[in-house]
Amino acid sequence: MAKVYVIGHKSPDTDSIVSAIAYANFKGKIDVDDEYIPARAGEINSETKYVLERFNVPVPELLTNAEGKNLILVDHNEMGQVVDGADKARIFEIIDHHKIGDIQTSAPILFHAEPVGSTGTIVADFYFYHKIPLSKEMASILLAAILSDTVIFKSPTTTEKDKQIAEKLNEIAGLDIEKFGMEVKSAKSDIKGKTANELIMSDFKEFEKDGYKYGVCQVEVVRYDEAEARKDEILKELEAVGASKGERLAVFMLTNIIDESTKLWFVGDEEVIRKAFKKEPVNNEVFLPGVMSRKLQVVPPIHEAIG
Repeated sequence: MAKVYVIGHKSPDTDSIVSAIAYANFKGKIDVDDEYIPARAGEINSETKYVLERFNVPVPELLTNAEGKNLILVDHNEMGQVVDGADKARIFEIIDHHKIGDIQTSAPILFHAEPVGSTGTIVADFYFYHKIPLSKEMASILLAAILSDTVIFKSPTTTEKDKQIAEKLNEIAGLDIEKFGMEVKSAKSDIKGKTANELIMSDFKEFEKDGYKYGVCQVEVVRYDEAEARKDEILKELEAVGASKGERLAVFMLTNIIDESTKLWFVGDEEVIRKAFKKEPVNNEVFLPGVMSRKLQVVPPIHEAIG
């Protein structure tokens, strides 16, 4: 019996952690010959902690180096986001909802990617398609993953499939979807007691284009004022984080889930920000009304503006 670790990206969010848990459980039900172990590539954030504790679901095993191990990757497919040692591991599958990245494998694999708002949507659909029963706890955390990544269906990444799968999950979970979504998001939006580094690294993703490295983190809040009072502190730490990773641009998305807008703070290449968003930055900031998605509304224009 082989051990296979199902793992999401570094700086894991709720979708990444829940997808690892739920997909490992799913694989274990359809393949009894191998052992599927949910794992994480970093510490969980406050939102994920709230979700797992609420439904009594164990935190996945921390995997700091995957060298020599068998892996299934969920919710990512870029080398800048994989667990350390993944380049010397055996990757068997990738399940994701992001753009196709730069991971290469030595043999053919199952690669399932869909343009939906959450990897949790894809994993839940596997259960329904194969008629694998879902426990109330598993349905609830998958629902939380979808609500988190789609920002309670407000994100432009949201699809009809996300909404349909969420409704099917809630037939099992029996929750008030809107209320539950706000409870999940509120668990992450409280920034009190968190250091600038904790805020940045709680959801920091690294990207690269033609040797140009950049990073984008996103912090969701219900109002701007608490974070704005710490802007200088956050920018200083953002600069340190970017420098430590050799990045020419580091971006901090401060997203207000009530106003549905983002204050984009950055350090580094101002010209790329100017070209990407067609706005003149003021004090390392551009205001982006209607922008809530890193995947759809921030990374693509930055990527396009490089080079």
